[in-house]
Amino acid sequence: MLSDFWIEFFDHVGTVLAEAHAVEEGLIAAQNTRTYVGLMDDLLHGHEPRGEEARRLCAICGIRPGAPMAVAIARPLQSGNGKQIDLEVTLRSLVRLIEQALTSASFGKLLDVRNGEVTAIACSDRDTARGLLEALRSNGFKRRAASGLAAGIGVSLETIEIARLPGAIEEARLALEFASAARPLMHFADIDLPELLIRRADGAAIRLIPEWTRHFSPAEDDQSREMYRTIRAFADSSFNVKQTAQRLGVHTNTVYFRLNRITKLTGINPRTYSGTLRLLTALRLLELHGNGGQSS
Repeated sequence: MLSDFWIEFFDHVGTVLAEAHAVEEGLIAAQNTRTYVGLMDDLLHGHEPRGEEARRLCAICGIRPGAPMAVAIARPLQSGNGKQIDLEVTLRSLVRLIEQALTSASFGKLLDVRNGEVTAIACSDRDTARGLLEALRSNGFKRRAASGLAAGIGVSLETIEIARLPGAIEEARLALEFASAARPLMHFADIDLPELLIRRADGAAIRLIPEWTRHFSPAEDDQSREMYRTIRAFADSSFNVKQTAQRLGVHTNTVYFRLNRITKLTGINPRTYSGTLRLLTALRLLELHGNGGQSS
């Protein structure tokens, strides 16, 4: 009786593994078909899968109606060491990394390389976006990014409606703008709102950059750099002069002198929240847009 049980058990396991292998082979083959590309195009444009083959492929890939979906966009980042990256190799590495991280047991997924970036639609039972980010972290994405895979990933908010996927693409792409080598994984919800507004400043906002900001440009001279560092450190120290002095490695009287100097140059009191906010906003606008829109 026991031997019969084990025979049936291993037969069942063998069948399950064979089916899983067949599904994986089918997915690999599907990724090279016109149907797969067409399915991605339809979904990313907010259209339901068209045709029986596309719907079947969607089900095989684990994209289920009513389940939370998120879009991720991965793109090579500029290498910090100045070396040129092999775009094709990097993109293939990103596809493999995402496929390994998003296991079929936890995620449904569609991946495609287009326009120099990897686009992924992921689906799971719940918390798809955060789960996707955690899966990539657990799979060593940040470590690999630091050691040579210079790429970032932006992840959208979740949606259960295919019609909202075009909006999710824009969210993922915007999140990717805030990714860096130090923080290669970025969720749309984690974008710093003031920084977003400053980066997206229009021409009117740029024309409002005061002339006194030139006195704080790190590119000017040592005194300008000291003033710039002081106002930043003062804000980061919650307006505490003693902590500011410790951060800068100077005497507290030096901090008082510089704060008074800032007031004299700008007419703005940096010891108030509104004053520091105006100073930092103007300086950040200058940093990003002061050279015709090019980062200084």
